[in-house]
Amino acid sequence: MDLQSLVSGVEAYTQQHLSHYIEELRELCAIDSDSYHKPGLDEMAARLGARMRNLGMQATIIERADWGNDLFGVLQGNGGGNVLLLGHIDTVYPVGTAAARPLRIEGNTIYGPGACDMKGCILAAIYAIEALVAMDYRAFGEMRFLCVSDEEINTRHCLDILQTACENAQGALVLEAARSNGDIVSARKGLTYYTLTARGRSAHAGVEPEKGHNAIEELAHQVLQFQDLNSWREGITVNAGVISGGTLPNVVPDFAQAQFDLRFLYDDDRLATENRFHELMGQKRIPGVELTIERAPDIKGPMVRTAQGLELAQQAQHIANLLGFSINHVMTGGASDASYTTGYGVPSLDGLGPVGGRDHSPAEYLMLNSVAPRASLLAGLIASIGGKKD
Repeated sequence: MDLQSLVSGVEAYTQQHLSHYIEELRELCAIDSDSYHKPGLDEMAARLGARMRNLGMQATIIERADWGNDLFGVLQGNGGGNVLLLGHIDTVYPVGTAAARPLRIEGNTIYGPGACDMKGCILAAIYAIEALVAMDYRAFGEMRFLCVSDEEINTRHCLDILQTACENAQGALVLEAARSNGDIVSARKGLTYYTLTARGRSAHAGVEPEKGHNAIEELAHQVLQFQDLNSWREGITVNAGVISGGTLPNVVPDFAQAQFDLRFLYDDDRLATENRFHELMGQKRIPGVELTIERAPDIKGPMVRTAQGLELAQQAQHIANLLGFSINHVMTGGASDASYTTGYGVPSLDGLGPVGGRDHSPAEYLMLNSVAPRASLLAGLIASIGGKKD
C-alpha cells in the first residue's frame, strides 16, 4: 500500500468514528488523574490497556506501589523499523475538577481537563492504530506505545521503562498536542528547577530591628539578580515562580525561600547559569543572611534537532501535503519527554496530537476537526519509520 492510500484511509476511518472518539474522550476526561492521584491514574492505565488489547496489542501494566501505574503496549509487525509512541496519562488538575468541569463541545472546540494535555492526543493515537489494524497494515517491526503517569511532575519513576522502550527504536513520536497554529515540534528547551533559601536572624521589627537579619529582603535582592540573567545566553529564561517566608509583620523574618524555573538550549548553558547563581549569591545586600541553593533531582535535557530528527520533520511535512494541509516544525520552550527520547539517541518528533492549547487552565481545548487529519499524519509517520531497517 502506498503512503497516499494509507494516510487517506486512516483519515477516512477516524472521521467515520469521530462520534465514538468523542464519547471515549468524555469518559477519560471524567477521570481525575492528577500526577499524585494513584486511583485515577491506575484507572486510566487499566482503561487504555484494555483498549490496546482489543487492538491485538500486548499491553502490560507497570505496577507502582506509591505512584500511578504506567502502561506499555506492543504490537508486533511483519518486520522493519521499531517505532515508539509516547504519551502521559497524568494531568495537573486536582481531584474534583473532572466532576466540576465535564467535557463539553462548543462548535468545533472540545473543552475539558486533559482534553488537550493529553487524553485527547493519546486517544487519537489509539484510533490511528485501530485504523492501521483495520487496514491490515503491519509493515513495521514493533509498534510500541508507552503511557507514563509522571510527566507533569519533577519526581520521575518511569525512566526505567522509558529507556527500555527506546532500545533499538528507529523513531519516537511524542503525542503532545500540535501548537495552536498547527505547528509540530522538532526541538525543545531543557528544564530544571532550583530552590534558593535565605536564613537570617529574627528580631522585633519595632523595638530592635537592627538586631535582625532580614531573610526576605535578601531573598528579594537575589530574585532580582537572578531575573536579570534572562537571555544572558541565547535561549536562557529564568522565572521566580514561588516565594515564601516570614511569620508576622512585626517580626524581622529569619527564613525565606524562592523556587526558580530555568530553561536552556544547551546543557553547557545550564551549568554556566548555575555558576552565575552562585556568583550572585556572593553579592549580598544583607551580610548576616546565609544563602543556599539546591537543584531539583530531575533534569530534562533539551530536545536537540538532529539531522535524523530534521529528516523526520520533513517527512511529516510531506505527509501533511499528501493530506492537503501544510505544517511547520518549531522549537519551543515547553518541556516534554521527547527530551529523554532524543537523549537516548532516538530520532524524535513531538506535537503530533491534534491541535489544541491553553493547557493547564480551565480553558484547555482541542480542535475537533484536527483529530482525523492528525491521526492520519501520525499513521503516516509510523509507516515511514516502520519502513526503515535497523
